[in-house]
Amino acid sequence: MPEQHDPEQELGPKFTSAFQDHAGAQGMQTSGLASEARRRVRRRRQALSMAAGAVLVVAAVGGVWGLLGGESPVATSDSNSAGAGKEVAPEPRSSHGVATNAEKAGCPVPHPIQQAAAPNDVPAGTGLDLNTPVTGLRACRYSTGAGGLLGQEEFGAAVAQQVVNAIKVLPERNPDLPVFKCAPQVAKPSEAIALRFDTAAGTKEIWVVYDGCTSAGFFTGSHTYGLYSAPLKLFMTGSVRPSGGTYLSALKDW
Repeated sequence: MPEQHDPEQELGPKFTSAFQDHAGAQGMQTSGLASEARRRVRRRRQALSMAAGAVLVVAAVGGVWGLLGGESPVATSDSNSAGAGKEVAPEPRSSHGVATNAEKAGCPVPHPIQQAAAPNDVPAGTGLDLNTPVTGLRACRYSTGAGGLLGQEEFGAAVAQQVVNAIKVLPERNPDLPVFKCAPQVAKPSEAIALRFDTAAGTKEIWVVYDGCTSAGFFTGSHTYGLYSAPLKLFMTGSVRPSGGTYLSALKDW
């Protein structure tokens, strides 16, 4: 007897194949999503690693600059803009490279030499003992009127000691200088120089008078030395060199 055809028997394999295809599609889809998830995780990890590396580099650079005593090369825009356009003006200098500011150069204004009644009125305790070692010199040229400080120069220990050595061998008076008879109103010098020496005991002075008509020379308050050109040539330079003076005209070689 011929075998009867059962439609349900044909549907069985078809259902089975369809289920297998659907399961395969779902597996492929699930596999694709998993791959995408893994790829995103790897990218996130790479980004975090790069950020951490950048932080370590900045910290390392900052630490190196800190050890070297310099400023960190990483600066904010605010700090850069705050310093932009600001320049530090160089401090004015004299012909010897010394700051012309009176306080820094050691030339006080006013100074007792401007109001002294006589050239040897050096305040007590201020005059230099010429046997004292000196380590520096500031020559201050003053007007005895309203001119104030006319000029100043600074010298090192070698020149300072040369000036002292050149003065202490001088006689009390230079006999080659003229003796003037003049009215009191013109007797006072129009200007004078205070030599301010650095010593272990502080600043000590020698006053130099070369104008007027009463007296001329180097004055310490306790001793007087005649005016000669040898010491003058050592410190009468730059702004301390006067244009002339009553006794300077008689010296000729100053």
